[in-house]
Amino acid sequence: MPTNLEIPFSYYLAAGLLLLFSVEAVSKMSWSWAIPALMIYLTTGMWYFTEVIYTPESLVKFNNSILEQGYYQVCIFLIVFRCLLPSITRSIGKYSSQVTAANWFTLYPHRLLQILMVFWILLLIYGVSRVNWDISQALFPQGGRWAPQMWSRAGVGGQTDFIVSAAGYTYALICAMFGVIIFFQRQPQAKLINFFLIIITWPAFYLSGTRNAFLAVAMPAYMTYILTSRQKWWLKAAISVGLFMAVNYLMLIVITLRNTDINAYFQGNATVSSDTKHLGLNMAEELFYINKFYEAGKLNLQYGSEYLAEALNIIPRFLWPNKPLLGHEYNLLRNPGSGIQATIAAGFIGRGIMNFGPWFGPVAPAILMSVWAAFLARLWNQRASVLRLGLFLVGLGLTPNLGRDITLLVLWPMIFGYVVVRYLETIESRRRPKIPNYYYSNR
Repeated sequence: MPTNLEIPFSYYLAAGLLLLFSVEAVSKMSWSWAIPALMIYLTTGMWYFTEVIYTPESLVKFNNSILEQGYYQVCIFLIVFRCLLPSITRSIGKYSSQVTAANWFTLYPHRLLQILMVFWILLLIYGVSRVNWDISQALFPQGGRWAPQMWSRAGVGGQTDFIVSAAGYTYALICAMFGVIIFFQRQPQAKLINFFLIIITWPAFYLSGTRNAFLAVAMPAYMTYILTSRQKWWLKAAISVGLFMAVNYLMLIVITLRNTDINAYFQGNATVSSDTKHLGLNMAEELFYINKFYEAGKLNLQYGSEYLAEALNIIPRFLWPNKPLLGHEYNLLRNPGSGIQATIAAGFIGRGIMNFGPWFGPVAPAILMSVWAAFLARLWNQRASVLRLGLFLVGLGLTPNLGRDITLLVLWPMIFGYVVVRYLETIESRRRPKIPNYYYSNR
């Protein structure tokens, strides 16, 4: 660690709050909001606390006052989030939610796999058509993240690119569900088919060179294992450490070779340096840049217009040709010479600062994250349905990606999944006879 990096007191204060709230959530695991809260605490820690230790050289360019202010803003976010979460959870689903176990749409896992396979095959046919019917390129893309892929599209999007995006998000959701339902399969043949589908669908997300896409598909499976496995806690911990080390190394390969072709590593034509570090875990750095620009008078507050534009992003560009570009001003500030770089994210706390200023800004993401956690808590209360449980686990797996920005680009798979689940439940409620309600409660 460079000797000229002075860690501010607010960092230790924020770290203490994060630890305190995490321990509290663990002690209240029977409460519906505890697991979503833990995931959001993990997300905050990953994006805002690792740089001081992992890449301190990226922070020495900021004044200590900027660092101090940034971690006080993290403190505000944590406190507001924790204070709002119980009341928002009550308003959305209540702590003790009555669940009608007999009336839930409870497909057998093997039957759900059959339905998912039908949608997967249809989407695969469309995706393969977009890469000139080269199925090997579709399932095992060659050439890195700039090579042709099933769901690749322009950064801003054309008139009908929303169709490609919708198909891509639905495809990702289905592939994530493959990883969830395999833990519930009881028929050996169904489990084998389920495993085969994972083997042939997940590599495309990894070989694409986009880490968040791969993690969004793989994380729900890991969370399913942690929450549903009956293995001893120490065995879960040991397996988790092993998985972390393996995934960590795989992600380093992506960082090194994703702009060319990461297959060069597996072919023995490239190596990963021991000095290679993960890129992109820099939301604290972006938060400090935002504060710096604001103090210099270069950043104009958006007063919520960016959140509104994000909500309106659901409107396809062919219906709204002049749909605003999100983060346009900040991208220009960060890259005054090269112009807009779509890969720059402000971070979920930084985005709040850009909209409402240094002290009211952290409240906005705290409210949004509270609503998200409360929604997940509602799904957790409804886990009598394998569909609702699967949706909960997918949402839990998507949560770390919200650390870069609270955006529909991350949440689209969840939105499409919720629509599909509600549709299937509506069909089921019309088909099945009325059954007396039997309730159980879960704090």
